[in-house]
Amino acid sequence: MFGRGCSGSQQAQENDRLSTYAADANKSLQRSASIAQRFNTLANGISSVPKSDAEAQLTQMENDCKSVAATFAKTKVPSKATDLQPVAQLAFDMRARGLAEFNKGITGVLNGTDRNAAAQSVAKGLEDLIIGDRVLEEYRNSLAGKLKSAKTGGQVADPGLFVASIDSASSSSVNSYLLSIAAPASKTQGSAASAPSTAIAAYLKNKGIDSSAMTLSVASVSKSDAGWKVDKATESGKPTYYFLLHGVNGGWNVVDYGTSLTAAKMKADGAPADLPAP
Repeated sequence: MFGRGCSGSQQAQENDRLSTYAADANKSLQRSASIAQRFNTLANGISSVPKSDAEAQLTQMENDCKSVAATFAKTKVPSKATDLQPVAQLAFDMRARGLAEFNKGITGVLNGTDRNAAAQSVAKGLEDLIIGDRVLEEYRNSLAGKLKSAKTGGQVADPGLFVASIDSASSSSVNSYLLSIAAPASKTQGSAASAPSTAIAAYLKNKGIDSSAMTLSVASVSKSDAGWKVDKATESGKPTYYFLLHGVNGGWNVVDYGTSLTAAKMKADGAPADLPAP
């Protein structure tokens, strides 16, 4: 009888420790859910947010995710949750890593760096966030099951979702998303020009490049959409530059340029697949 009594008391203590652990875990889950909500608000409206504000918000969220992961790692774990703690820790770490990759890619797009590299970072970031979302949901269900078995009456907080659809990390979805973000940035290069040559001259002037001695010619035109083409600029003693141009509403904009334009890069920029790379 003494043995059973002692065992019952120990079980009650373990249940209390589990309940305390769940309360501590809920704080991290709720903080992470709040970051996920902020992330979705920014991600869905980033094209209308000033670049500096978007970068600042993403960096703050990245730091907040790292803070949640670090805080959760210090949580005192009872014997009844030793199998669950590593699962949730992995998920919080994945969220922090995913947001860092996403931030890296979006910052690249906002600053006009390599679109392909940016797309890869965004896709990798979204994949990590998706894994973190799914793993945390499994953790939540498992912890809720343990609390139910212990009859503590405790609840487990909703960790929220950073990425609602797995398809969001697909190449087509990422490229479409990045194009929607990059489009407003073209306004800094001026309104669409009536002629490709005018668009190129304005684009280069915005970058501080003198184009007065350059000779322009058409390199290739899409057969499926004449509103997409590649022009080239040559100048004696200097490298040849190629310009990916898109015609919209009677005007032309420079979408991308460089001493080379690969098919993959042009595809990422939204050009039709039949537009040959120079």
